[in-house]
Amino acid sequence: MHLDVYTLFIFELFILILLTAVMLFAWIGGRRDPTLGLTALMLAFSTAGTLLSSMRSGVSEIIPVVFSNMMILLCYGMMWAALRMFTGRRVLLPVVFSGPLIWLLLCLYPAFYHSLEQRIFLTSLLTAAYTLLTTLELWHARRQLHVTYWPALPLSFFHACFYLARPFFDNGLPYAEMAGGHSSGFFAILIFEAILYAICLSFIILAMVYERGQLGYKQASLSDPLTGVGNRRAFLERGNELIRKRKNNTFPVQLILFDLDNFKRINDQYGHAGGDSALVFFCNVVNSSLEQKDIFARIGGEEFACLTTRPREQAIRMAETIRSQLAQNSQHNIPMTVSVGMAFSELDQDSISHLLIQADHALYRAKSAGKNRIELS
Repeated sequence: MHLDVYTLFIFELFILILLTAVMLFAWIGGRRDPTLGLTALMLAFSTAGTLLSSMRSGVSEIIPVVFSNMMILLCYGMMWAALRMFTGRRVLLPVVFSGPLIWLLLCLYPAFYHSLEQRIFLTSLLTAAYTLLTTLELWHARRQLHVTYWPALPLSFFHACFYLARPFFDNGLPYAEMAGGHSSGFFAILIFEAILYAICLSFIILAMVYERGQLGYKQASLSDPLTGVGNRRAFLERGNELIRKRKNNTFPVQLILFDLDNFKRINDQYGHAGGDSALVFFCNVVNSSLEQKDIFARIGGEEFACLTTRPREQAIRMAETIRSQLAQNSQHNIPMTVSVGMAFSELDQDSISHLLIQADHALYRAKSAGKNRIELS
């Protein structure tokens, strides 16, 4: 296939400028997400570096050889930093700038500077190294990421392999041919691959940031803003899901309903700040007794619920531990107790609603019997 290098070069510049603008507007409209901001900066530097690579003259090639490649290598370092930032890890600036600095130092040696083969080998090696680091960054954080990250893995791996293979196929004659408007087989493929990589990577990053934002909104809709535990909606969704799972795997499901005693008096005596502090303190007490698979949520003003798959006796002991710990401790000298109602599931139950009704009846008996106690359904 006959590809005109000059046309591809102009098209690459146009694509990079367009992607920079898209990413910049996404950053402005996306709560200034640092991943988008750094990606926009990376694309801007890539545009500048690509443009500088065309500024060749017969007198000096310092700008296209030294500074252009430094900027492009810096872009790969920034790409790694952007995805490392996305995974929540600290950006290591020495790694970001090590590639451009290695290139600059070696360009000070005439033997390297005047050897096109050595320059192609080093720039390909550094490009592949940065791209593999980016791939490993995503792979390392795959268990923590709750977004669709996997398309970036084969894309980056292919890009790294492409540049590792480049020294074996690049004959180093593109610039003279580009100036004359002729075609160069491998260099045309190099530009074409760079265009596809920039487009795909940009939209993958946009998709991941957008998906994470949507998950954040969903998480916010399922959590109590004061205490940080789940809300009623989250409890019902996860609780019903747990009940459905039990149809195939028989295991116990116990529901514990907590209601802070005399909470109105706490609000009246210590103010709403004291009431809020009491709620947070109670959640901390409960969280210290929970296992990872337990479901705990605030389902009303001072009412909380916990769903656990522990056996009946263990669930009762956990509830008693929480009740006694709260009675023996206080937050900012605010005395607190809690009444507890417990319900135990039956195999034919298919929703959480019946358990809540049973636990609520038991809780009512605990309140009527003097509070600060546990009643079973």
